[in-house]
Amino acid sequence: MTTRPETEGRLATLLSYDCWSLLETAHIARVAWVGAAGVAVVPVNYTVVAGAVWFRTTADSTLARECSGQRVVVEVDQIDPATRAGWSVVVVGTAELVEAKDVPDMLIGLEVWPTGARTLFVRVDVHDVTGRRLYGTSGV
Repeated sequence: MTTRPETEGRLATLLSYDCWSLLETAHIARVAWVGAAGVAVVPVNYTVVAGAVWFRTTADSTLARECSGQRVVVEVDQIDPATRAGWSVVVVGTAELVEAKDVPDMLIGLEVWPTGARTLFVRVDVHDVTGRRLYGTSGV
C-alpha cells in the first residue's frame, strides 16, 4: 500500500501576499466584465505595478468602450495537467483608462503579443485579491 503526502490533491486558500507573488510570475490574464451584450472575457498581457494590474488595448476595443470606471475581474492561473497541480488568482477592481503619456515610465515597454498598436493603458485599481492552490499528485 502506498501512502499519499498530506498535501496531495488538497485545495488550499492562498494568502493575499502569495496571490500578489504569483501575479508577478505570469504574463497572460483573462479580464471579465458585464458589457452591453452580457458577460465578456478577453485575454490580455499584463503586469503588476504599484499594487495595480495594468494592460494595454486599443482605443476602439470593446474593452476600452465598456470598462472605463466599471468593475472588472482579472483571473490568472497556471496548471500542470501531468501532476494535476496548479493555482488561480482572482482580482476584483475598477478599470481606469490611462493615456500613454500618463503612465509610469516602466510601463511604456509593456509587451503585447498581438500585432498592432495598443496605445491605451488600462489600470485596474484592486479592491480584492483571492486565490487557491491545488496540490497535485506525485504519481498520476
